[in-house]
Amino acid sequence: MMNISQIVIFTQRIEFKTLLELECRALNGVSTVFHEKLSEFTSMLSLFSNIDILILDEPADSAIFYSLQGEINSRRDNIKNVFFLTDHKLVLEDVRIFSKYRVEDLLVKIRSLLNPTLPSEEGFISIPIDTLIHFKVLPFDLFVKISDGKYLKRIPAHEEIDETTFNRFLSRGIKDLYFERKNNQDFSRMLINSMINKVQKEYVTIDEKLIATNEVFVTTQQIVGKLGFKPRVIEVCESVLNQINEDVLGGKDNFSMFLAKLRTKKELSFNYRLMELTCFIATQIIDEMDKVGQKEKIKKIVFASMFCDYTLKFSGQIHIRSAEQVVKLSSVEQRIINEHALKAFELIEQYKNAPHESSIIIKQHHGSLSGVGIAKVPSNSILPLTKCLMTAQEIAYQILMDCDRHPIDVLSDIKIKFIDTPLEDCFILFEKTCQKNIQDDD
Repeated sequence: MMNISQIVIFTQRIEFKTLLELECRALNGVSTVFHEKLSEFTSMLSLFSNIDILILDEPADSAIFYSLQGEINSRRDNIKNVFFLTDHKLVLEDVRIFSKYRVEDLLVKIRSLLNPTLPSEEGFISIPIDTLIHFKVLPFDLFVKISDGKYLKRIPAHEEIDETTFNRFLSRGIKDLYFERKNNQDFSRMLINSMINKVQKEYVTIDEKLIATNEVFVTTQQIVGKLGFKPRVIEVCESVLNQINEDVLGGKDNFSMFLAKLRTKKELSFNYRLMELTCFIATQIIDEMDKVGQKEKIKKIVFASMFCDYTLKFSGQIHIRSAEQVVKLSSVEQRIINEHALKAFELIEQYKNAPHESSIIIKQHHGSLSGVGIAKVPSNSILPLTKCLMTAQEIAYQILMDCDRHPIDVLSDIKIKFIDTPLEDCFILFEKTCQKNIQDDD
């Protein structure tokens, strides 16, 4: 394994520096060497006879940018791997270039250099049973894991499967089945097509639609986790977003009815209910913020609410909501939580049809301008719609967690925590629009 001290980085972006520090520390517990001044960086290069990995992040100053290229050209023989984050063409030989918004691609490459693994089409991939319920048959075998590296075929290809089939596994505590890695692409295509058909179906009742949309939301997160943010996945996501837009706009004048459905439908995933309620509460705040462009603002909030937590690895990580909680986690999980807003921003930044500013709202949705970490006090410089999303999500989370308490009581308790913070005004706006409505309905 390569020593992390052999990585040298030049960057003037605080979020990129923080992200790389987290990545490097997680790999072998040591921080790496950073420089942000050209003079110091040049002096440092003269001290090393060899450098294993050099990462250059394009500075805003064009003069520094050209000077960096000159320095690399003059010392290229002493540097084993050079990576450049830039959206410009470079006249440099044997240098790997990544877009400034494709940091994750760079990180994958660095990980492969530090901990190389042999690519293989062999092996098995786990898939949650709640994803398999979308099919009546599958064109490949399904296995159970009996020990490390040992799998037993339990459902042959083309055999009919239904809820009873999976209940037998669930009753024995088996929540995942496995299929051979070579079938990954075929399974992903089937799953995406199934999701598109499900979300575009005409439903007789709102309850049926809620359950179906929840299934699609959960499964789409799983697809993104395995495939990344591919065009066909986006098609599924946009269908879900349209449904949610209709829900929050159609029910915004009856908070009690909307809330009751989300509180009582325990078969809906917590993450889905949190997203729906967040969108609804944000709609109330937007109603009072400004009368201009409300529909467009709601569209941005719904989009950001759906994708802001897509890069979390496990559904339970949604319950980590403060910097104090993060420090109690393992170093690996700390990295996931601390990086997820920035990684979600990078994921959405690649999608040209995303609503304007939605990627920035996502990056800032834990109060940090850089998208790294959970701010103890949100920055006052975050976008107004970010403040709206943060407020809505905090209120929605606490209302769903304290499901036996009256929403007004929950709101009264939580808003105290945000007095004299940049979110205080949004709490006041929500209270103004919803408190009377909730009391009247009771």
